[in-house]
Amino acid sequence: MRISARYVLFVIAIALQAGTVAANADSAYNKGVDAFRVKDFATARQHWEVAIQSNDPLAQNNLGYLLYYGMGGSADQARAVALWRKAAVAAHSEAQWHLGQAYEDGKALSQNYAEAYSWYRCAAASAKATAGDDKEYEQDLANDARQSLEKLLSKLSKEDFANGEILAKQCIAKYAGSDQ
Repeated sequence: MRISARYVLFVIAIALQAGTVAANADSAYNKGVDAFRVKDFATARQHWEVAIQSNDPLAQNNLGYLLYYGMGGSADQARAVALWRKAAVAAHSEAQWHLGQAYEDGKALSQNYAEAYSWYRCAAASAKATAGDDKEYEQDLANDARQSLEKLLSKLSKEDFANGEILAKQCIAKYAGSDQ
C-alpha cells in the first residue's frame, strides 16, 4: 500500500513541478483506461486518482465505479457516490446513471426510488443531448438508463413516481442541458 501511495504522490509532485496538472491529468486518465482494459484495476485507480485532481468527470465516474464495486482495492461506496455526484452535476450521463443505481440499491446512501427515477431520466436526457460526442456510447447509455427505469417502475409507489417526475424535470433542467 505504501508503494502505491508513494507512486501517486510522486506523479502529483511531477505534475505540480511542471505546472501542467491538466495535461498530466489527461495523460493519467488515458493511462487509467489502458490499465482498466487489461483488468489492472489497482493501477487504473492510481491513475484516475491523479486525473480527478483536475475535476475530470470521466475519471470521477470511472474511479467511482472501481470504488463502488471494490475493484483494485477496498470498496468505498460513499466516496464512489460523492465522485458520481460531482460528475453527474457536470452532465456526465454515465455518472448520472450510476447515481440512480446507488439510490435504487441504497448501499451507500438512503434508498430513494424517486431520486433513482430522476437520475435515470436525467442520464437518458444527457445521453441524448450529448450523443454527437460519441453517438454509439451515448445511445447505449440511454438504452441502459431506460431499461433501469423500466425495472424501477414496478417498485415505485404513486407518490414516488410523482416526486420522481418533479425531481427529474429539475435534474434534467440543471444537469442535462435539455428541455425534455
